[in-house]
Amino acid sequence: LDIRQTRPKQDRADRLEQYLEQLKDVFTQRRAWLSGHLRAVVADGQYAKKMFMDAVHAEQIAFVTKLQSNANLLYPFTGAHPTRRGARRKWGGKVDFKDWSGWQSVPGDAQERVWTRVVWAPHFGRFLRVVVIERLDRKGQVKAHVVLCSTDTTMPAQEIRALYSARFQLEFVFRDAKQFAGLTTCQLRSTTGLENHWNAACFALSLGRAEYLLERSARTGRPAGLVVFSYEDVKRRAFNRLFASQILANLGLSRRFAELEEHPSRPLDLGVKAA
Repeated sequence: LDIRQTRPKQDRADRLEQYLEQLKDVFTQRRAWLSGHLRAVVADGQYAKKMFMDAVHAEQIAFVTKLQSNANLLYPFTGAHPTRRGARRKWGGKVDFKDWSGWQSVPGDAQERVWTRVVWAPHFGRFLRVVVIERLDRKGQVKAHVVLCSTDTTMPAQEIRALYSARFQLEFVFRDAKQFAGLTTCQLRSTTGLENHWNAACFALSLGRAEYLLERSARTGRPAGLVVFSYEDVKRRAFNRLFASQILANLGLSRRFAELEEHPSRPLDLGVKAA
């Protein structure tokens, strides 16, 4: 959606303010399109800040993120209020990540337990739908837990987990763009030149990924999401095609290039890892 170069300041707080500024600009510039396509903004734990939650919530969009494993969360008080002077009791105690009384169990894998509940987050000043995933060892003992949340308290726990799990796919995009698409090799100084370079790198990555997944899915009959993908293999195949076409052209055999594509030994896959 949007790529910008971080301004040269080392203060971490200032960087988060830059990221927030970029996010708000994207909302302002693309609000009409986003309103019909965007259901949630997903971010890792670094962005679990009140300023990000407030900015996304103001757009009536859910914000899904990861909280600290010892996050300060409170239960809303649901008991009977005694007849006395003063304000009514609001909170029924602090969340203990070992006591799941009143939590809803969610189906998960054999090596985990998943719980969900709507609780109050004082640090953010709002109710959150929280999903806690307990990782179990071979003996069934809890070895660690992860706390996810959404500002949309009606969002199902399974959806919160699926959205946050999908977020990590972005890391592969950044890695492949840097290693194989030259994302960080541009030496231009103008804003237009830099943006054109970043767009070209990400666009090449998207085209290569789409071509590979669609071709492999059609060949194997498996959904594209289950196909093993390596952008390094995409570049290797592209090089093999170019190299083979040059050899055949020099021999006057360009018309026979299609035979390499269909040959059972698949010579154009030479050197790939996920053939």
